[in-house]
Formats: sequence, structure tokens, C-alpha cells
Amino acid sequence: MEVSVIIVSMNNYEVLSRCLDSIRTHTSTSYEVFVVAYLFSPENLQHLRQNYPWAQIIESNEIRGFSANNNLALRKATGKYCFVLNDDTKIESDVITSLAATFDQLPSEAAVVSPKLLFADHSLQYCGRPEINWKTYVLAQLGLWREKTVESPYTNRIGIFRTYNLVGAAFMIKTDIFRQMGFFDEYYFFCPEDIALSTALNRRGYFCYVNASVELIHYEGCSGKTHISQIKTATAPAGEKGVIRFLSGSSVVLYIFLTCFACVIAVLRSLKYRIQSKVSGDNASIMSAANRNVAAALLTRKTPKEIFVKYYNRIKH
Repeated sequence: MEVSVIIVSMNNYEVLSRCLDSIRTHTSTSYEVFVVAYLFSPENLQHLRQNYPWAQIIESNEIRGFSANNNLALRKATGKYCFVLNDDTKIESDVITSLAATFDQLPSEAAVVSPKLLFADHSLQYCGRPEINWKTYVLAQLGLWREKTVESPYTNRIGIFRTYNLVGAAFMIKTDIFRQMGFFDEYYFFCPEDIALSTALNRRGYFCYVNASVELIHYEGCSGKTHISQIKTATAPAGEKGVIRFLSGSSVVLYIFLTCFACVIAVLRSLKYRIQSKVSGDNASIMSAANRNVAAALLTRKTPKEIFVKYYNRIKH
């Protein structure tokens, strides 16, 4: 088997169907597909099994993050390469075969090859990612640094080039190296598992690449929906806890500094959105609550998963 395709979908059958159909239409190399059906309704699960009998379906009915859900499938992968793919993507050419073939042109230290990601209107979303550290985080929070506009040798080049960070929405990785890394670090619940993986690979002497001539569509941010879900009040604090843990590494001093800094930013944003909610309604109110939860969560010793479960249960009740 050449490629194992790994897709996690949170009870989103229609979006997943578009992704699976595009894989079936455009892929010529040998491949297997694992779908982690996360918290799927019985109806959607039945449709998935009936309409895509060629996909290997793994039910995930407990609260899990992106890392843990992907790992359920990654441990079963038999392909030479694993292609980790979001369900809100669409392939319009033989992306999987092209990415696998790209490894033949690269040194043995190459661990990852990613495509260029485009929005639904075919405008650029990602073409490589720069290095991200605590300094860039602080600058970004202050509005002084933007990942997508910063000039970097790791981004927005042509052909095949080395990047620093992969994009978790779509990347191909050598299975033996991924297994050696222990797959995704399950401490991270929503983010920054992709950046943590990239950093670990770089530190071990492996390289991440982009083949900018290989493109796929990623519909994130292009659904046309303007409403922010209440789930943001749970994902935001869980994600921020993971970010602070990753950026601080083993430094206690840095962890304390970043925690205090992030708390101040979160409190200020919560107040800003609270004021805005008086005139702009639900979205601002949700963002105010999300930032308030970020500040509270960062001052605890809870893991990202524990934080998510706490605030998710509040939404449910």
C-alpha cells in the first residue's frame, strides 16, 4: 500500500462526502482511507457505511481532540505514507499521487510534503509556514506580526521548497517516521498539534517540504456563515492552554510570563467584546465568554482536555 489517507470528521456527513468523492475521483496510486467518525449520529453513520463501503470507518464516541482522533486511525495505517486530511477539503487533481512522488526528488531526511492550500475561490490560503515561537506569539497578540504576511524563506515560493511548519489540514508524512515520533502528541486537544509535530521533526533532523505545484481546496473560513458557535467558549481556552505549554517548553519562567501575558490579553479582549455585545449581539457575547474562559483556564493546572470538557459540559447543560 502506497498511501493511507486519514480523515477525522465530527458528524459532518455532507462535508465529508465531498472530500471522499474527490479522493475517489482523482487518485491513481494505491491507497486506503480511514475515516474517524467522531460523535456521529446513527443516521449519518449508516449513510457513511452504505455509500462508502471502501472506506475503513473507526467510530469515536468519547470526547477526544484532533490528535487523539487521528491517532486512532494512524495506528492502523499500512501505507508507506500517511496523508492526514481535513474533511473540509476537496481534491481537484491527483494530489495524493503527486505528493507521494515528490518524496523521490527529496533527500532521505525529508519527512513531510504538503500541498499549497487554496480557499474556495482559489485564492491563496497557505503555501508553507514560518517558524513560530514565543516571540512571534507575543508580537502576534499585540498585532505586530502576522503569519500569512511575514516575509520568510519558508513560505510562498514556487516548486518544491523547504518549509518549517506543516499545516494540519493537509500533509503527507512518511509512516515510519511518524510512528517513530509517536504520531500526534495527545496532550494537545485542538492546537497546536501540527506546529508541535513540525518542531519535533526539525529538532530531530528531519525536514518539511511544500510542493507548490500541487494544490487542493480547503473550505475553512469560506462557508459564508457569520455566526460563531457556543463551542468556541470551550475550544478557545483548551487551545490556548496547549499553545502556552508548547511555546514555553521546559522553561518555568517562560511559562509564567506567557500565562500572565495571555491572561491580560484575554481579559482585555473579553471586556472589548462585552462592550461590543451591547450593539452587535450574540457573536460578541460568545467571544467575550470565550476570552473570559481563556483567562480563567490558564490560571489552573488542568490539561487542555480537562478544560474543554469543563466548558463543553456547561454548554450542554
